[in-house]
Amino acid sequence: MHETSIVNSIIKTLEMEFEEEKLNTMIAIYLKVGKLSNIEPRLLHNAYTAKYPCGTKFHKVKLHIESTDIKIQCETCNHITEVENYRFLCEKCEKPSKNLIQGEEMLIHKVEFDD
Repeated sequence: MHETSIVNSIIKTLEMEFEEEKLNTMIAIYLKVGKLSNIEPRLLHNAYTAKYPCGTKFHKVKLHIESTDIKIQCETCNHITEVENYRFLCEKCEKPSKNLIQGEEMLIHKVEFDD
């Protein structure tokens, strides 16, 4: 399950970014996961819960995962279209586009602390 390694990477990133005192006050992690990222939000949440059960360092930190839609920007007319049913066509000029601007990402959007 690659979600476990993703959880490890998220925590390593936060540990590099924040000092231990700050990490001890962390109460929530907010992620944005694109529909084309090959990451299943439910499995990612399960991997996080399995890695940090009660009594471990981050067990009280809530993981919030927002799934982001697929968006393309037309090379012909520059219009931005939200892709539905995996049809990569511009809704304005109806030409196909592979210029993906959203949908593959997995990023830490926000971290919340109890200050």
